Amino acid sequence: MRLATFSLAALLCGAAPASLACGYDGMAMDLALAHPASLEVSLAIHRAYQGKLMAPPLPLPGAFGMRRALKAMDRLAAMLPADGERFSLLLVEPGLWTRFEKRDGHWQPTPHTTGPAEGEDVVIVGEGALLAMLGGKLSTRQALEHGLLHVEGGTQQAGLWQSVDLSHGTRQ
Repeated sequence: MRLATFSLAALLCGAAPASLACGYDGMAMDLALAHPASLEVSLAIHRAYQGKLMAPPLPLPGAFGMRRALKAMDRLAAMLPADGERFSLLLVEPGLWTRFEKRDGHWQPTPHTTGPAEGEDVVIVGEGALLAMLGGKLSTRQALEHGLLHVEGGTQQAGLWQSVDLSHGTRQ
């Protein structure tokens, strides 16, 4: 009976596609495969930690890390201005994709998407940089200047990230 249960569990775990998993699920992430700009952002984050521009977040395993990331996504959604287009955001360390869409006039994050849809705007950031921005310790302008935040898409998306102050939910 135990062998059958173990075999079934192994089969089900093996059937989950890696594209639906992230680092919080115990999957090792290949930064180059996540997005072409993710390696560059990751290196910028490392330099920022080494240069004391920002502090690295406390490492949290599995569900604890995922919960912190989801809370950060909810805070981000609440602070984004009402204008803007749908976009996908990649947290580079865990390889977590989250789609941000407006529903009933409010931004709603949907985690664990498989990446951006064709032609969709993309935002790439590290969890430490996002937490520093949300905590008022790093401005979005600083994050963009240091390569900690990468934005691809229309001029409206780039303008949104250049003008928003995530620590207060206001435009700079």
